[in-house]
Amino acid sequence: MLNQQFKQNGNSLVELMISITLGFASMTAMSSLVGHGIALNSQLMTKSRLNAEVNAVLAVISQDLGRAGYQAFTKELLDDSNTFINPFHKSVALSEYENESVNSCITFAYDRNKNGKLDVINTNENYGYRLRDNAIEMRIDGLGCDKGGWQDLTDSSLIKINTLSFESYKIAHNNIEQTRVTIQLEAELLSEPDLSRSANLSVSVKNYD
Repeated sequence: MLNQQFKQNGNSLVELMISITLGFASMTAMSSLVGHGIALNSQLMTKSRLNAEVNAVLAVISQDLGRAGYQAFTKELLDDSNTFINPFHKSVALSEYENESVNSCITFAYDRNKNGKLDVINTNENYGYRLRDNAIEMRIDGLGCDKGGWQDLTDSSLIKINTLSFESYKIAHNNIEQTRVTIQLEAELLSEPDLSRSANLSVSVKNYD
């Protein structure tokens, strides 16, 4: 039987160097792509976080403001509007804290415990929101816009409020005059000052008039 001999040739040094170079280039491109993806994902998460903060603030203010003027004894008021006084009527007022922008504070009242009275002891039914030192604050104990002692609604270590303003105006709907309040808000994350979010929201104060 004849033995067949096969000759096996390995890669040359040049071919090996080319393969290494191509592999290194592929790894570099892949690393760059992964890095870009991580950066893009981080930016999207940052934007989402800012949007979530702004949306949450607008939701709190608009839902609370929408109750302005409400009192529980609507039937009694309609039956005898001359003698039955609504203590929450026309309670919406615009002002500002010292050195803050005009109309950056809004105050109002509504009948939270549904007893028909404007309570100021234990539970104070005077509410409000304002801009102070690039933060949004909530009214506490019926304090005026020009007073200290309000409570922070936004976290000053996380978000910076550049603009907060309110505008109150009347509209006619089905021949009935209603009050609406427009809220303008502009904010940025302290960690990403180049990213900002502006939003406008119009709130119908149905019980006010």
